[in-house]
Amino acid sequence: MDALHRAQLLPKSGVGVVAPWLVIAPPGNAIIRIDLRLLDRVRLHGDDEGDEPDDAHDALSNLILVCGDLEIAIYVADGPEAVQRIRAEAAPWTRDNGGVDSWEAPSLADRDAFVLVGSDAVRCRGEHIEIGPLKLRVDEVREYAIRGANLPLEHGQLLQAATALLVVAAEERDAAQSA
Repeated sequence: MDALHRAQLLPKSGVGVVAPWLVIAPPGNAIIRIDLRLLDRVRLHGDDEGDEPDDAHDALSNLILVCGDLEIAIYVADGPEAVQRIRAEAAPWTRDNGGVDSWEAPSLADRDAFVLVGSDAVRCRGEHIEIGPLKLRVDEVREYAIRGANLPLEHGQLLQAATALLVVAAEERDAAQSA
């Protein structure tokens, strides 16, 4: 990632929008890029009635990525105002906010390019998620993401695996819409 893109990211969390990508680049970890066109929407914690009530400042710093039935919370250490800015920049690219009308939807065959970790495309192959040489069972990653189970991964790979579920969720969403 060049210096211009790095300058577009928030200083503490390393999160930013470099359209059409949501970039998550925490210091010392691989850069994760999520094509916002994959997402149904991006929201803040507290936007939906189903969010658990929480008056803590930290809850207001959660960016929620929504794809089908999957919601992934990304903590943004730069504070609530920064999260609101990221959501505002990301929203126009998502499916629910008109992003589909302003771009040509990629085919399912192109889905592998929607989530990148470093230079590795995230792939869903049957019951496994592949991130470069790393291969994880979808059900194990889903357990981690939903229930906070601990996978034996280091150096930001937990976040990588959780965001990889977006590829699985997109395939499930599109399959349900086609049926």
